[in-house]
Amino acid sequence: MTEAIAVISFDGFLDREQRSERRHELVGGRVYAMSGGSERHDLAAGLVYELLAAGARASGCRPFTSNRLVRTRSGNAYYPDVMVVCGQAPHRLYETDPALVVEVLSPSTADVDRREKAVAYADATSLRLLVLVDPDTRRMELARPVSGVIDAWEVRGPGEVLATEFGDIDVDALYDSIDRTATTS
Repeated sequence: MTEAIAVISFDGFLDREQRSERRHELVGGRVYAMSGGSERHDLAAGLVYELLAAGARASGCRPFTSNRLVRTRSGNAYYPDVMVVCGQAPHRLYETDPALVVEVLSPSTADVDRREKAVAYADATSLRLLVLVDPDTRRMELARPVSGVIDAWEVRGPGEVLATEFGDIDVDALYDSIDRTATTS
């Protein structure tokens, strides 16, 4: 027996997303509800945003937190935890050309972030840096895609600094701040 699976267009997704009280992502024409993040997840995203926002603005770019969509070349739509865009927005509801994307990992989505989203984000020719932040362990994974391809991943850990064109992220200072601020584990 063959069963048809409903798919939705990007425009149909945008229309539904504007009316929804909950955020969703679009992958291969299918809509997926986003799960909530932990306290440490939200603190990590907010602190990384704070570290990069002033440098992004000083460079003539626009920093965003997790409420701005990225439409990928394949037609998928994601909400990165932190994003910097240096070009004009193609639409009032989404971006297509991020220069920097940060995803804070969650146990339920870490594999998706490392595989599906990494490939989709790398396909943007404008992307210069993709960073995956583990909110619980002092570890950041980074890739610098070239021509839409990730050739290698690097790791930054304790005692190291991740230099970006929008500001540096001192691993220990970031996680010290998360540890001081978080009230849950």
